[in-house]
Amino acid sequence: MKIAIDFREAAKPTRAGKGEYIFQLVKALIRLQTDDQLILLVEPHQNFSLPAGRWTAKAVPWSGLFWHLWVAGWLEFCRPIDLYFSPTSVIVPTLVRSVKVITILHDFTVWRFPAYHFSKAIMIERWLMPLTLRASNHLVAISQFTRQEAISLFKVPDQKLTIVPAAKGEQFSVSVPTPATISALQTKYHLPNKFLLYLGTIEPRKNIKRLIAAFQAAVEPETDTSLVLAGGRGWSAQQLLADAGPRVITTGYIDDSDRPLLYNLALALVFPSLYEGFGLPPLEAMACGTPVITSRTASLPEVVGDAALLVDPTNTAELTQAIRQLLSSPQLREELRQKGLIQAQKFTWAISADITHRLFHTYD
Repeated sequence: MKIAIDFREAAKPTRAGKGEYIFQLVKALIRLQTDDQLILLVEPHQNFSLPAGRWTAKAVPWSGLFWHLWVAGWLEFCRPIDLYFSPTSVIVPTLVRSVKVITILHDFTVWRFPAYHFSKAIMIERWLMPLTLRASNHLVAISQFTRQEAISLFKVPDQKLTIVPAAKGEQFSVSVPTPATISALQTKYHLPNKFLLYLGTIEPRKNIKRLIAAFQAAVEPETDTSLVLAGGRGWSAQQLLADAGPRVITTGYIDDSDRPLLYNLALALVFPSLYEGFGLPPLEAMACGTPVITSRTASLPEVVGDAALLVDPTNTAELTQAIRQLLSSPQLREELRQKGLIQAQKFTWAISADITHRLFHTYD
């Protein structure tokens, strides 16, 4: 079976959540060693590394809107493949009829939190998403929560949805780093010795403003504990960080190879996001034995189970109390650490790849 996959987000040198999802899922599909031929569609000059296997990269000679139009024309008129797998684009699935299409649904923030998006993005997605949902032969939801959102917002038939959850990479595990390794990471990212960690894009939806306020209220100024905000700066980042203060440290994007050690060094991950289709950082942190504080909303309870402190992300006082509770109780930190290691084992890319492979072959 020949399967073309939009691999642009996964081929970026700095991958966010959607890019990480498709990169890890494709890597796991390759490792299944099936007879399927994967054609990974990218933009000009994108380079990436994957295990050897039955895959080829195809650089489309355009970027932006013309990338989508070229791919749609290629699929519609050349019919070079059996199935098209669309992890991020809602444009191509609306245009193609001659080839079977499976589209991934990550989240519906444009509908739930329109204030946190640019007007152009809102307009495009609100226009095209309903068309994509109807035109696609099948839909993949990355969590039970996202599946339910598709049903409640758009009345998508249950039988048209399959859950393929995100998972942790095998690099995320408990480690005992050497002093030299720790020192090198601290120097690279200007890390303090003791810190709470947030990892993700710095943008309003991630609730950064309340996180900073809760940290400042929970941790006395004379203590040596800092808050590290690790990740690229999204829109409104400068405004969100305006009153951060000297104990709040921003690192910029964290290289993939450095993320496991960063989790291992943190006292805890604090991830009070307002809305997540899945939420990889809590899962990655638990796999590294790092205690987690996160939101009791959207998909996050589904990801962490009973292995984290859950808070109302709109309640700064509740978040403050959770931080105080975790920092003051080594026993609680150890309890969450042990529970988190168990919970993280429930999500593997091998399982997600197997579900995806079987879904592909319902369209042989």
